[in-house]
Amino acid sequence: MSNRIRPGVLAAAVAVTVGSCGAAHAADLAMVPPPVEEPAVTGSLSIYGFLPWYDGKAGVNGLGPVKFSGDPIDLLDNLKFTFMANGDIRWGKVGLFGDFIYLHERIKDATPGPLFGRAKLDLESLIITTALTYQLYETDTGWLQGMAGARFWSVDTTLSLSAGLVPAASASDTISWVDPVVGVRGHYDLSDRTFLTGTALIGGFGAGSKFMWDVFGGVGYRFTPAFSSTAGFRAMGVDYSHSGDVLDLTLYGPQIAFTWNF
Repeated sequence: MSNRIRPGVLAAAVAVTVGSCGAAHAADLAMVPPPVEEPAVTGSLSIYGFLPWYDGKAGVNGLGPVKFSGDPIDLLDNLKFTFMANGDIRWGKVGLFGDFIYLHERIKDATPGPLFGRAKLDLESLIITTALTYQLYETDTGWLQGMAGARFWSVDTTLSLSAGLVPAASASDTISWVDPVVGVRGHYDLSDRTFLTGTALIGGFGAGSKFMWDVFGGVGYRFTPAFSSTAGFRAMGVDYSHSGDVLDLTLYGPQIAFTWNF
C-alpha cells in the first residue's frame, strides 16, 4: 500500500480546514458587540441685556422699608454697571444650565414715608442660577427640558434717609441667601432660521426667600449654525425678608441675547 497522499484528498483537507477557520472567525465576529456611540456634547453661551420696568420696596437692618419704582429710562439713568450672561451644556439627555446677573443701581428718588424727607437707595445685586436639566421630550423640531437647582442671591444694600419729622438715618448691609428652584426650558423651530424659546422657574418656598419666579419667552433668528440672536420679554420677582432686611422686587421688560452655539 502506498504512503503517498493523493492530490485530491489533500485539496479537500485544505478546503475543509480553511472553511472551518473562516466559520470560526465569522462566529467570533458575530459575538463582538457593535461599538456604542457616545452622546455628543452640545451647548450654548449667551450675552444678554435686560431692560425692565421695576417696582419694589427695600429695608436694611430694620430701617425702612422704602418704596421705589421706575421704567427702563430710569434704570439707565440710575445704572452704575451691569453684566448678564447664561449658557448650558448637554451630554445626551442630561445637562447643566447657568445664569449670571450683576446689577448695580443707585435710586435717588425712593419714597421714604411720612417721617423722613428723601430716600436714596444703593442696590448692588449678584444673582447666580445653576440647575441640572433633563430632556423630557424631543423631536426633530423642538425639545422640552425639566430643571432643578438653586439660585444664589447677594444684595449689598445702602439706605440713606434725610431728616424730616425725625433726624436723618442710614444703614447698610449685605444680605445673601439661596433659593431652591425648579422649572422648564423649551425650544421649537419655526423654520430653518427662526425659532421660539422660553424658560420658566419658580423657587424659594420659604427656604431662602418666601417666593421667587422668573419667566422668559422670545423668538430667535439663526444667522449661522453657530450664531443666533433672541428677543423677547422677561418678568421676574422675589419676596425676601429676614432679621430686618427686606427686598420685595418685581422686574419686567424686553430682553435681547446674542448666542454662540457649539
